[in-house]
Amino acid sequence: MSDAETAKVIATRIAAYLAAVHPDALNPDDLAWLIVRELNQVGLLGSSPRPDAKEKTPGTQQVLALPDRGDGARVIVCVGEFDQRTLQVVQEAGTAAITDPDIRRIILDVSRVTFADSSMLNEMFRLRRSRHLVLVGPLPNSLARVLELTQARALFHVTDSIEAALAWVG
Repeated sequence: MSDAETAKVIATRIAAYLAAVHPDALNPDDLAWLIVRELNQVGLLGSSPRPDAKEKTPGTQQVLALPDRGDGARVIVCVGEFDQRTLQVVQEAGTAAITDPDIRRIILDVSRVTFADSSMLNEMFRLRRSRHLVLVGPLPNSLARVLELTQARALFHVTDSIEAALAWVG
């Protein structure tokens, strides 16, 4: 077994352990990839374990929290690709909404998301646990697929516009 293969096995086991200890932590596959990538960057691995992986660069995504209208709703608009490495801007906007005592529901516009993986789903669950969450679609194919595979689609109300989400009472 090569150093890269050994590192991947170890990273996967560490990630599975951390996921069991901290269920709200990162997706184990994403965490394993981060561990292996860090080992590779510091030169502990001879070759990249995932040479076909496309690095996400900052700036390929945008998140905009629209000005509050005094109705207890925070609208967060997401544009671009979101995975574990690029999700921080969504998490920051979500945390700001969660910690604002005047916000009772969060409207997450995902209609212009071009890619979303299970990390985005985890963030949606975090937002849903903290506040009433409404999604604005249509859902991107990748996010719709994650919701389908996890059978979580029924947990989220999806509207076709921000206005419809603001008007929806659930």
